[in-house]
Amino acid sequence: MNFGKNGLKALFSGWNNQRGITGLETAIVLIAFVVVSSVFAFAALSTGMFSSDKARETITAGLAQTRGSMQLKGSVIGTSNAVGVTGVMTTIDFHVTQSAGGADIDLTPGTLIIKYSDPVQNKLFSSTAGISVIGVGSADADNLLERNEVYKISLTGLETVSAGDDDLTSGLGINTTFTLEVIPIRGAVLHIERTTPIYMDTINFLN
Repeated sequence: MNFGKNGLKALFSGWNNQRGITGLETAIVLIAFVVVSSVFAFAALSTGMFSSDKARETITAGLAQTRGSMQLKGSVIGTSNAVGVTGVMTTIDFHVTQSAGGADIDLTPGTLIIKYSDPVQNKLFSSTAGISVIGVGSADADNLLERNEVYKISLTGLETVSAGDDDLTSGLGINTTFTLEVIPIRGAVLHIERTTPIYMDTINFLN
């Protein structure tokens, strides 16, 4: 097949108008890809670090709650205002100590809250009007439950009834199951459930 001289010129004249990519343009494209990839990588890394920090804070808070725990030591003791079936509790006493390896716990009334519940009422004790905290033995008077210390916590004035806090709405009489939730500002809640006797003595061990 013979194109002739003019045909070859026409064929190669089209190639003369083709413009290839230069090294500078290639570098610009590569730099753009690197910049975009770096931005995405930085965003992903920042998100991961933020999530890690939040997870660490959650774990630390959980450990603090677990470590700052107390446990009941001995019996729960209720004092009645009368002997027999007509008596009602005037005080409820119990002792607490620090759990093994636990952190210090502030037992100051107001910082420490006790929620009382029985079948007919739910009341909150949150001040010295209803809560008494006394160090026992070698415990100091700062109301901070520390290692090897024992504190006596009392709900007082239970025979005085009212609609407000730090008092019961109705007296705690015989054969009644009640629950105490001892709630510190930091640490686990101590849950105590007991039932009053069917016949009141002046001093009642609620085991």
